[in-house]
Amino acid sequence: MSDYFPAELQSAILQKLPVKSLIRFTTVCKSWRSIITSPNFIQSHLSEGKNHTQILLKRFDQTDEREHFSLLNLVAENGALSVNSSSHLEFPVKSRTACSPIVGCCDGVVCLLETCSARSSPKDVILWNPSIRTHLVLPTPTINPKESHMVVLGFGSDANHAHHKVVRLVYKPNDFGAEVFSVKTRSWRRLSGGVGVALRALKTGYCQAYCQAFLNGVVHWLALNPVDRRASFLAFDVGDEVFGEVMLPDCLASECLKMLCIFVIGESLGVVKYNKGYESWDVWAMKEYRVKESWTKMYTVEVSARVVGFRNSGEALLALRSLGLVVYNLKTKQMQSEDLGIYGCTMLFYVDNYVESLLLL
Repeated sequence: MSDYFPAELQSAILQKLPVKSLIRFTTVCKSWRSIITSPNFIQSHLSEGKNHTQILLKRFDQTDEREHFSLLNLVAENGALSVNSSSHLEFPVKSRTACSPIVGCCDGVVCLLETCSARSSPKDVILWNPSIRTHLVLPTPTINPKESHMVVLGFGSDANHAHHKVVRLVYKPNDFGAEVFSVKTRSWRRLSGGVGVALRALKTGYCQAYCQAFLNGVVHWLALNPVDRRASFLAFDVGDEVFGEVMLPDCLASECLKMLCIFVIGESLGVVKYNKGYESWDVWAMKEYRVKESWTKMYTVEVSARVVGFRNSGEALLALRSLGLVVYNLKTKQMQSEDLGIYGCTMLFYVDNYVESLLLL
């Protein structure tokens, strides 16, 4: 029998392995290292891994006054979700505050901020791949006005997952600018013409520090039209680097922005609308992308809770002061009676669907 093992077959087998094993295997031989570190293999492994998503969790523990990052595997047992396994992630930069706001997560890379103090402006934008324990601190942006201003950030990749970028919007009272950081070029570049639409993106909301949703190669933010005071989504196509608008249904467009929060629900854009007093909330999903008429109200939950995210299968993850992190069961239409054993400051929970990645920074 021949000892020859075709490179294509080797690659196909290696693609089935977790990132931790692949990192070790890069030291086995030069040919394996060449396969594992090639752009084509990294993209193929990423596509394969999307079938095995985990939950990225950030929580603030009030007992030791520290932030904790971890990856969770959730499994269904007797109709209820529970944590099958949990792995701690060591954040590479020691934050100087109790809160490192997360901008977004894409292809196994997390974009977040390190701040100087709880009341100061963000100091550093950081891209972090916890799977391979690498990170990149972005250089100083080019737009830094001295007068009062607001900064909104977004993070995502083009439709082919080949170019990862951070977009930065800078709003001044009577002006605005936009710039993009490309991981490929390692530099900021101003966008000519700025945003080009009247919408003003939101920086904060009831749900989490940075309200963005990345879907179909497009970053979306909740936004307000200053002319008619109606809400919609400001959209940024990461590949084409152009801005546009995604419309909300009329019943949501007329709502106060602080009562809305944007999410990705399965493969659709989604909105959670909190009702008066935050005693209940509605879940809406856009069934056909960019088709206003396809917005559908999925369900209403009569419980006071903060929605922190959705699993790929659609279940909502909720933060309750008395129970920590819990799940809303789509089949029973009820909040799961058992909590997940995860506790912390409910206002500082962050969850997102995460896939392991070999992407280099």
